[in-house]
Amino acid sequence: MSGFRAYFEPSRPPTAGDIIELSEAESRHLCGSLRASNGDKATIFNLNGAIALCEISSVSKTRALLKVLCPCSNSAPKTNISLAICLPASSVFDEILRQAVEIGASELIPLLSENSQVRLSGKDAEKKMSKWRIKLIEAVKQSANFSPMNIRAISRIDSFLESSAETFDAKFCASLQPNSKPILKSALDVIKSAHDKVCVLIGPEGDLSEREYALADKAGFYPVSLGENVMKCDTACACALSILKAATESK
Repeated sequence: MSGFRAYFEPSRPPTAGDIIELSEAESRHLCGSLRASNGDKATIFNLNGAIALCEISSVSKTRALLKVLCPCSNSAPKTNISLAICLPASSVFDEILRQAVEIGASELIPLLSENSQVRLSGKDAEKKMSKWRIKLIEAVKQSANFSPMNIRAISRIDSFLESSAETFDAKFCASLQPNSKPILKSALDVIKSAHDKVCVLIGPEGDLSEREYALADKAGFYPVSLGENVMKCDTACACALSILKAATESK
């Protein structure tokens, strides 16, 4: 969808005739930065997949009001793709988040691993989650990908691997080890039948440890190669997601 886009937090799905009051931050962005005017059309969305076409009825940088013209349908992806990523530096993760939304991932799973550059306390983790939510909303606005998108709470890779066995229908681990197979061939081989939930695990810049590779293998993650060259983690994420997106949509 083209045109103006704004995030909202409704108590229920919007229906025709509803008046939606945007938050101060969203009002400032829509009416200040984007200079929207009374009578302009705008698409409102939330992170659960609700979308509606609206008309701006009251322009204000602190309290913009929009009248819902009609709810909009949101085509669900054929397959939900989760990206489990061992946390890199903050700015790199922000870029991974943006690219994941643009490509069409359904979920981000931030992990702490033995070789992760990031070490977080409880309060730091909460701040990160709040920041990522803002970045997520910005990415949805830019990409117009309104499909539901979730960012899980930060967890240790050991806990994730121990609990992931029954969560996904197909699992892949980007690997630099000699037993890895090309990701496209592996994806097409594994995703021959209907798989609703697929996950790809990307290690940190220093790669997964031997112990973590063993845990991933035990949890049923197929070791896959992303090519002959060694990629930085943000490049690896974009590469893996793009290939899996194409493979799942060709089912």
